[in-house]
Amino acid sequence: MDIIQIAHYLDQLLDIENIKDSSRAVNGLQVQNTGTVRKVGLAVDACQATLGMAVERDCQMMFVHHGIFWGGLQPVRGLHYDKLSAMIKANLGLYSAHLPLDMHPVLGNNRALADKIGLEHAETFGEYEGQLIGLKGKVKRQPAEQLGKLLEEKLGAPVKVIGGGDVETVGLVTGGAGDIVGQAVQAGLDCYITGEGANHQYHEAIEGGCVLMFAGHYATETGGVQAVGQHIEQQFGLETEFLDYPTGL
Repeated sequence: MDIIQIAHYLDQLLDIENIKDSSRAVNGLQVQNTGTVRKVGLAVDACQATLGMAVERDCQMMFVHHGIFWGGLQPVRGLHYDKLSAMIKANLGLYSAHLPLDMHPVLGNNRALADKIGLEHAETFGEYEGQLIGLKGKVKRQPAEQLGKLLEEKLGAPVKVIGGGDVETVGLVTGGAGDIVGQAVQAGLDCYITGEGANHQYHEAIEGGCVLMFAGHYATETGGVQAVGQHIEQQFGLETEFLDYPTGL
């Protein structure tokens, strides 16, 4: 397929135009290519390592969660030049979806994480820029440590559990959303799960009586790109490959 056709389809699928995000996210097609796309590389981050993996594994396009323009307006030189020139030389296109990928009700990062812990009766939760970007619901009542261990098994990454006791009502927002723990406390949730956060959020959780779990920014955001990959395989018959490059953070 042509990359413009794929990008247009993804724009509609992920509702790129209507979801508010940081202006630096630059959701959608970030780098075009020419010719036919036969294989799509899937990655959390568009970094030198994953770009190199995509070229090595004969991908003509990458679909990522974190694109290459997070620094905002910047000159095309240094490391920024290195990435762009490597992609253009290899004829490698790039599509990025940040909050639109987190929020998708079927293919999103939050949905993937919710499925891993068996979250039921899920509804939207976690306000950002006037929109709810996460999920909340119920799991089988269990000790917080047990839920933390389940997360570690499902994600293949360490989980920091802050607080204790039995948990049943759970809210979650993947990635770096520690600041939403206050909303979980206000909602009376037993537990809030995200990727990473700040030191003061430890006290916010303890004093608010809400168990806080940091499960890793990278680890909590692998599900969405893989789900979209499976979708476009089924939709278009394209080959996809997950380019795993964990940061441990």
